[in-house]
Amino acid sequence: MDSSISTYERYKLIAQSVTSPCAILSVQKNEDGTAGEIRIFAANDKFSMTGEPVEGELYTRFIPKLGEFEDICMRVAFSGEKIHNYVDSTKVLGVWSDNIFLPLQPDEDGKIGYCQYIYDLTKEMDAGKFSTISPTVAGFVIKSCLELRSDNDFKVNVNQVIEDIQVFTKASFACIIAMNREKRKTELISQSMAEGALPAGQTFSTVSYDIAEKWSSLIGESDCFIMRSKDEIDNCVKNVSPAWAKMLRMEGVESLCMVPLMQRKDIVGYILVTNFDVDDAHNIKETLEILSLFLSSEMANNQFLARLEWLTSVDLRTGVRNRAAMNRVVDEYAEQLKWQKRPFGVAFCMMNGLKALNEKNGHDAGNKALEEAGKILSDIFDETEVFRSAGEEFAVICENAEEESFKEKVEKLRERGSNPEGVYFAIGSFFDSDEGDLRKALRNANKQMLEEKENFYIKYPEKRRE
Repeated sequence: MDSSISTYERYKLIAQSVTSPCAILSVQKNEDGTAGEIRIFAANDKFSMTGEPVEGELYTRFIPKLGEFEDICMRVAFSGEKIHNYVDSTKVLGVWSDNIFLPLQPDEDGKIGYCQYIYDLTKEMDAGKFSTISPTVAGFVIKSCLELRSDNDFKVNVNQVIEDIQVFTKASFACIIAMNREKRKTELISQSMAEGALPAGQTFSTVSYDIAEKWSSLIGESDCFIMRSKDEIDNCVKNVSPAWAKMLRMEGVESLCMVPLMQRKDIVGYILVTNFDVDDAHNIKETLEILSLFLSSEMANNQFLARLEWLTSVDLRTGVRNRAAMNRVVDEYAEQLKWQKRPFGVAFCMMNGLKALNEKNGHDAGNKALEEAGKILSDIFDETEVFRSAGEEFAVICENAEEESFKEKVEKLRERGSNPEGVYFAIGSFFDSDEGDLRKALRNANKQMLEEKENFYIKYPEKRRE
């Protein structure tokens, strides 16, 4: 090419020779090696979606600032990499973006680099676009998908995939955290730690919903969040969630990748990987983004089946689980406690005066009282912990419970179930910290409940019915 023409003219010709939207980006390198300003140095006519001039402007005026964009531009402009990716930008643009980044000659002083950026947009995801991913990433994704679809239990399959992710990314820790927006709860679904790594799962398992809810702000308009050094805890994470930043510092987290699990545009969980191989961040990001599609699908399917099973185990009158479900839980948990003793709490709750209420106000009043009793119990305890064990009787089984919290809930139950003209519970409870005998605990709780029941009828003899 004629050396007499300027850098701009040369790169303008390159941009105009492309039939798809194309821009030449100038990338400034800061003294510390990070990306400085990235501007649209030259562009063809198709690059401007609105027709307004774009050259000379910061790229963020026309391109969403997605998590990896600046890192990719740096690697292409200064390391000479050629990168092709296919990105879910539906949250920002409503489309998928097929992107190509090609290196161009930098300035002589090495402070300004250039890369050619070409994109095409597709309204629907085109699975064929994923054929361009590296064989290493493709092989790992295929292997993980086969594991997810194996005949094992869902949790077993997910545990294997998370263990594979931890090894593949060379991370110290990897996990999946589910989010329940309705109950404002988080749950550590699966985790894997490298040998000798600190037990980060103890911290991640206690992440509150309030903290996890702010992770979407870290991801912003991108499809993941990547933190490559612990300096970014203060520079980025702390601004969004000081509590989360503090937890990361305490755990010695130096790098972090978070990819959301989406169902119908709602975030239902996250894949998290800490202290991974930052030199391979691009492949790791690409791998986790693709895997998130399949993990989200499997989670949705598992939740649907679990919901069907739940509906068959619910007492329709009170909305809590029925006696058959209670029998299954007692049998299974009693067996588990034989092998691993864990603290738990149980309670029996008898509705006092229900027969008298039926006689006085009719069965509709009694039915409403039963419904209210179920609601009170479900408000205080998790829906998986409450059972209608008999006509007027309810049971509570709290696995892996904390004694103080359990006793506080029982006291709250006494306060709300103390209306002699409506719902009045006779309550018996028992907490087992180390013995591990579930059936003995249930017998003790039942005995205490019967004593309270008798005391109620001594106090209100007019409500006794044989």
